[in-house]
Amino acid sequence: HCSKFGFVLSSAIRYDGVNVFGYTVWSLLDGFEWHRGYSIRRGLFYVDFQSHDKKLMPKSSVLFYQKLIEKNGFPPLPENQPIEGIFPCGFAWGIVDNYIQVDTTPAQFLDSNVYVWDVHQTKKLIKVDGVFTSKRKRHCVDFAAIRLQISLLREMHVTHFHFSLKWSLILPLGNLSVINHTLVHYYQCFASELLRVNITPVVALWQPMAENQELPVSLAKYGAWENPETVQAFVEYAKFCFTSLGDHVKFWITMNEPSVKNLTYTAGHNLLKAHAKAWHLYDKEFRRSQKGKISIALQADWVEPACPFSRNDQEVADRILEFDIGWLAEPIFGNGDYPQVMRAWLHRRNSVDLYNFHLPYFSEDEKKLIQGSFDFFALSHYTTTLVGWEKEDALKYDHYLEVQMINDITWLHSPSRAAVVPWGLRKLLKWVKSKYGDVPIYVMANGIDDDQNMVHDKLRVYYIQNYINEALKAYALDNVNLQGYFVYSFNDKTAPKYGLYSYVANRYEPKPSMKHYREIIDNNGFPGPETPELLCPEEVASCPECHFFRTRKSLLAFISFIFVAFIVTIFFITYYSRRVERRYK
Repeated sequence: HCSKFGFVLSSAIRYDGVNVFGYTVWSLLDGFEWHRGYSIRRGLFYVDFQSHDKKLMPKSSVLFYQKLIEKNGFPPLPENQPIEGIFPCGFAWGIVDNYIQVDTTPAQFLDSNVYVWDVHQTKKLIKVDGVFTSKRKRHCVDFAAIRLQISLLREMHVTHFHFSLKWSLILPLGNLSVINHTLVHYYQCFASELLRVNITPVVALWQPMAENQELPVSLAKYGAWENPETVQAFVEYAKFCFTSLGDHVKFWITMNEPSVKNLTYTAGHNLLKAHAKAWHLYDKEFRRSQKGKISIALQADWVEPACPFSRNDQEVADRILEFDIGWLAEPIFGNGDYPQVMRAWLHRRNSVDLYNFHLPYFSEDEKKLIQGSFDFFALSHYTTTLVGWEKEDALKYDHYLEVQMINDITWLHSPSRAAVVPWGLRKLLKWVKSKYGDVPIYVMANGIDDDQNMVHDKLRVYYIQNYINEALKAYALDNVNLQGYFVYSFNDKTAPKYGLYSYVANRYEPKPSMKHYREIIDNNGFPGPETPELLCPEEVASCPECHFFRTRKSLLAFISFIFVAFIVTIFFITYYSRRVERRYK
């Protein structure tokens, strides 16, 4: 509660014009709190009711309130003010669509039947039996859905587009015995069309969804990630995707936002091994020829102690960060094993609880396999959570981790009650750097929901503006190696309430947030009058024709051979023809 003293009051004075001339804290000492008795403590001074002399001890809130009085409120801090500046050359400005709109309906030009238009009676096309035209090869332009999505992305001016493949549809049986070639061709076309308009596809092999975790039914039915066989199935699937899409995709995500809330420790253990094996597969067999990069993307919301002066609150916040992020991050980006905080905490819980929370152990070979299996650190960040160590609200208390979730009423909230806390992103980025070094970082998803009935999404405009500015602070002031930022999400059709495009009556309309994000992209940040001009080397424009030739090297070699043979043949024919003419003369 110490972080809230006076903040609501100052807001009422500053923003609402309320004539407030004083403020009194309740209460000075812990005491009898009416119907709640001694079950809660509201004092600035802790009272030891068990001691004979009722010993008093000042709480951290005393120090906070003392500083508040000295400053006469909340003077603006430099670190909380927006800054001017721009991001580096080649910064990835992206947008996310978890699953792109897939419409593989064949175009009318692929229909080999012949029709007659009945203009007099039915007014419909009537197929002529037994009459067919020659079939032609499928082309990417036959997919109308792709053209529409590409046009919307171009309008946004993004440089990267992030989406996930559907493992359960590509390999319905979980192995290569049945392959959905139509869907694979659709993904190939989508990626190639993105490249044609200079947008880099960022593709995730797997993203968990509610139904079967987006796993093939055969794998979901037999334990999903609890089953070690899923690990090898994922590696085979990854190899198929690298082979089929690698000519177009150079930016891979193995797993996108695996939810630690829904993972058992055994499932997380197998998931890490699957990621590492897929990474090493790409590194050994595909990296040299395809020249891409690959890593895992973790959900990483910031956790803030309710009282910054409380050691207990800080310990709770650190513990949650290790369980929420460090669980999957530490083995890959750290020492190859789970965080020591996790092991120590679970050992303590196992000694007092009836249930045995077993965190598996890696063999030495598995540690070597998993440690370092990354090319960058990709994270999804949406909000910040406030936590404390004292149990106040049983409905929001996590007994497993002994943490009290707290709702700060002074924070902005979305319709779904997600807190808007821009500075949480900066703290998170600094935390990642402090733990895992100067690793390249991509904010792979960052977004907020809004009210779909509102024409102007002002909250999202505020959200994007301030979160990107905090990302800029992390890059410019904290020297975080930030390489890219992606907004979630593309449109309301695939992610209702989160899109930068609304979708009404089969039409996409840009929201004000899309136009605002486009302006930030065009400026590469927030340049000011004193911002030095950034001279970036000109990028080589993407050339569809060049890509066509790059992906058909064997055909080019054959054509070159035929051409050279033709020239040599002409040369010899001409040469001997002239010798014959001279002889007869």
